[in-house]
Amino acid sequence: MNEPAEGKARAHLLVQAGEVVCALPLDAVRRVVKALAVHRLPGAAGELSGLAEFAGEPLPVLDLARLVGAAPGATPEYPVTVIAWAGSAAARELVGLAADSALEVAPIEPSWVVSVEAGVVAGEAQVGDEVVRVLDMVALGRAEGLA
Repeated sequence: MNEPAEGKARAHLLVQAGEVVCALPLDAVRRVVKALAVHRLPGAAGELSGLAEFAGEPLPVLDLARLVGAAPGATPEYPVTVIAWAGSAAARELVGLAADSALEVAPIEPSWVVSVEAGVVAGEAQVGDEVVRVLDMVALGRAEGLA
């Protein structure tokens, strides 16, 4: 995935994940669907909710709130699974990200992102009245062994 030119806003999908809002680069998002049925895997890491079926293929589904270190929120009214590309351009694979809800698409300029270098979180940015955690999809792929 190419980085935007300096100062050029990049579209992000904002999703509620527990008590925080996360921003996923829109070019990494393939689809947002109603929460997929997940089959738990014994002994799997806490972030891995399990496997689901998407387009006839197995799809690892990750708990987005746990990935970004967010406290769980209230029971979500409209839980979703965000199907997204994770990993480097040469080794990307689809993953599902379980979230409480999809909120909106918003532009985020690179200059707005304050680096926090915390696992899969590239940084935080102010979007309207909300501070959002911007995901690094390449780091997500490395964390899941895809990159």
